[in-house]
Amino acid sequence: MGLPVNLKDTLIVTRFDYRNLVRSGPGVIFLVVYLFVVVQLGAVSIDLIPFGAKENPMCKLPAGSAPSKVKDKLQRAIPPFSNVSPEALRFLECERPVVMSVFFLFSLFGVPFLVLLLSFNQVAGYLHRKSIRYILPKTGRLELYLGLFLSNLKFFTVVSGAVTLAVSLGWLIVGRNLAFGTVLLFSVQIFIALWLSAVPLIAFMSMMAAMVGKPTGTFFLGVGFYLAVDIIGGLMSRQTEYAKIFFYVLPLEAKYWFAYPSVGHFLGAAALMVCYTVAYLAIGWAFLRRRNV
Repeated sequence: MGLPVNLKDTLIVTRFDYRNLVRSGPGVIFLVVYLFVVVQLGAVSIDLIPFGAKENPMCKLPAGSAPSKVKDKLQRAIPPFSNVSPEALRFLECERPVVMSVFFLFSLFGVPFLVLLLSFNQVAGYLHRKSIRYILPKTGRLELYLGLFLSNLKFFTVVSGAVTLAVSLGWLIVGRNLAFGTVLLFSVQIFIALWLSAVPLIAFMSMMAAMVGKPTGTFFLGVGFYLAVDIIGGLMSRQTEYAKIFFYVLPLEAKYWFAYPSVGHFLGAAALMVCYTVAYLAIGWAFLRRRNV
């Protein structure tokens, strides 16, 4: 029994769309914004190196010392932007270089949102231009749908991998008191966490594109829904802890599990990201297969 999808055709679509994506408006905009945001985060974290980036624990520091001030800044800055538990914050403060922890937590908050800038023009562009009619006789809908998803994922992987590597080299060059092994392992964790957090959102925009059929509508509906869930969920969770379930419509809450010290939390978050991805792609395919193109 053969697979329900032609892998060869899917990969052909991936390679073709990836080349177009590199030169396209959404691809260029995402690249510029991503580089700007992540490099700025890297610069902010590198600025902390002279004060608090040593691997010595930051939990027991003299009051008023420079590292203590950095720790206070970290505690004030992070909680409003995330749902990281006190346990995870304590681990990142005491067991990991604060310079990398700041970058990690702010990246978890901001980078997944930037993915929406990249992936709104997947199948929607073909549907809007009606050019899908000329592609389908040679390539099936499912192959086109999955191929476009994979091309966006490939583009994000290349960009995020290169930027994470550049920031890690910056930490090693500027922060000579940071151990190479610590930087390497934590950088790998950061890259995997950001990558896994982005995959379901690319699938989410695939779903939106298949539902809406127009790039502009996909962008505004996808971004608007993301912001609505984030803002409304945040307001509701202030009233009751049970309202946090609202965050799980999107992987807003689960992505912070990557910051926990236990392997179980990390693997649990990874499994949830896979479930989100499969669910979004399945819903999008259910709409696409019934569209009159």
